[in-house]
Amino acid sequence: MRLIVSPVEASTPEPCELWRFPLDQYLPAAAIATLSPDEIARARRFVFEKDRHHFMAARAALRQLLAQRTGLSPAALAFTAGPFGKPTLATAPGLHFNLSHSGATGVLALSERQHMGIDVELLRPMPDAITLANAYFAPAERSAIAAIDDTTVRDAAFLRCWTRKEASLKAIGIGLHLATAGFEVGTGTDERAVEIATTDGVERIWLQPLALGEGLVASLALRLGQGPSPGRRPASALASCS
Repeated sequence: MRLIVSPVEASTPEPCELWRFPLDQYLPAAAIATLSPDEIARARRFVFEKDRHHFMAARAALRQLLAQRTGLSPAALAFTAGPFGKPTLATAPGLHFNLSHSGATGVLALSERQHMGIDVELLRPMPDAITLANAYFAPAERSAIAAIDDTTVRDAAFLRCWTRKEASLKAIGIGLHLATAGFEVGTGTDERAVEIATTDGVERIWLQPLALGEGLVASLALRLGQGPSPGRRPASALASCS
């Protein structure tokens, strides 16, 4: 069983792998057979068949790629969840990964050295962008969104900010359990270091956009650890994903 996956290139502070895969491709019975009973049950909760198919395709691709890295069969992979639900690989705890999908596109980040978070969103109209920004974004981000008159440009800026926030929280394993208005990631396409205050200390994140193609907005966040203000980009940030 093989699904179509392709590598994505990016520049990050530490080596990692990024993979993109279509979720509307034909899903062989052999691929579905690799999924766990829990994954099948989660797929069945989706109301629409298209959403069920996308979920199963994403999980099957995840298992295929992790199997290639671990030498195990896709069906033999076992997952555990952290305190806030972020999955880890029980059979190879040193391999970090994060999965995201939107519409018919899935993307996976892999690293043997570093925790990371990734998020992708289908570029689409966001008529309530200003209202949502006021509820979930930091003050400077709210002002930036409100200052954009062109709705298409504003939609893209909103989704960039949202994917940057979600990827950052996924990198530290908290997800949306921490208030997204409490830290700033910006609405632009720049790479930057971000600090997030948590109950365990200040988390340092390296954040960058990903070019996945027209119609998609995606961000990658790498966890640099806890410490003081990150300042400028570290020298080790010249490694590349492949």
